[in-house]
Amino acid sequence: MEEKIKDTEIAIRNLDSVDSFNKYNEHSTINPWISIIDFSKSSPKCREWMRMGFYCIMLKDIHCGDLKYGISQYDYDAGTLLFFAPNQIYKVDKVGSMTVPQGLCLVFDEELIRGTSLQKQIHAYSFFSYEHNEALHVDEEERKNVVEILAKINREINPELDHLNKKLIVTNIELLLDYCSRYYQRQFTSRQPLHQLISDKFSNLVREFLISSKSADYGLPTVNYFADKLHLSANYLGDIIKKETQQTPIEIMHQMMINQAKELLHDFEKNISEISDQLGFTYAPHFTRFFKNKMGLTPNEYRRNLNR
Repeated sequence: MEEKIKDTEIAIRNLDSVDSFNKYNEHSTINPWISIIDFSKSSPKCREWMRMGFYCIMLKDIHCGDLKYGISQYDYDAGTLLFFAPNQIYKVDKVGSMTVPQGLCLVFDEELIRGTSLQKQIHAYSFFSYEHNEALHVDEEERKNVVEILAKINREINPELDHLNKKLIVTNIELLLDYCSRYYQRQFTSRQPLHQLISDKFSNLVREFLISSKSADYGLPTVNYFADKLHLSANYLGDIIKKETQQTPIEIMHQMMINQAKELLHDFEKNISEISDQLGFTYAPHFTRFFKNKMGLTPNEYRRNLNR
């Protein structure tokens, strides 16, 4: 099934189930909840946009060579890992060209993990919301480990999963995700100069946003707004900022908003409502609650203290 993105001519192929993904890749379905596909056994495909109704982890055998990420060259080129949550769109760079896929792919339905600890924790693996240009690049040892875990999972896939099959599969998926979290931390560390630059750019953008009173037009600043300016996904930006500053982007934005509010409160010609509007709050009481929650006193109380 295909659909078109509204107001564009880009067609999206919808693969709603594990079985539909298997058929698209000429792979037989052993169990409707989970599958591991060897892309090299599929015929060449026309590269296109897809929406998948299940979790997907792709290990693509692509050697990056001189390909660069921002200002840094890749140091790990034994494979690339991509992660997709249900109903995300799989974006490709060149729609329409034919390509012979290489690598492995694990797909599993939400039903597989329902009622398990992984269901409760899977949203903590923020890389499921990263963009394709924020992929995880692994070395030979890391790739070998990923392949070994996928092999263990594959051995447990049966037409009907009993309690132990399911437990072993879910445990190994969780193990795979934990290793990927570790590898991402290594990648963040190896790209520290680039990420420090991104962190600095984020702070500067927030500061410029508040000082220029863009909040009056755009409303309160959001992580998505600045992630878009930096050409990153919100989750990837959040993980970079957390790694570099030990604070979340929201915590940094709130602190900068408080600092700007203090500056504006020194201007006694502005009333609280005007300051609230300038900072992007829809209603002045919302600003008052925000300020008191952060400072322990209301804007008016803060202003009265300035005269003492």
